Amino acid sequence: MIETLHLSRATYQLIERAVEALERIGHELERYNDKQERQRTESTDVSAGRDDS
Repeated sequence: MIETLHLSRATYQLIERAVEALERIGHELERYNDKQERQRTESTDVSAGRDDS
C-alpha cells in the first residue's frame, strides 16, 4: 500500500510538472504570435505609407 501511495504521488507530481511546462509553452507561443502579428502590422503600415512611429 505504501508503494502504491509513493507511485501515485510520483505520478501526480510528474503530471503537475507536465501541465506547468505546457502552460509555459502556451505563454511563450502567445508572446511569439503577438510579436509576429505586431511585425506584420508594422510592415503593412510602412508599405502603405502610414508609418506612425
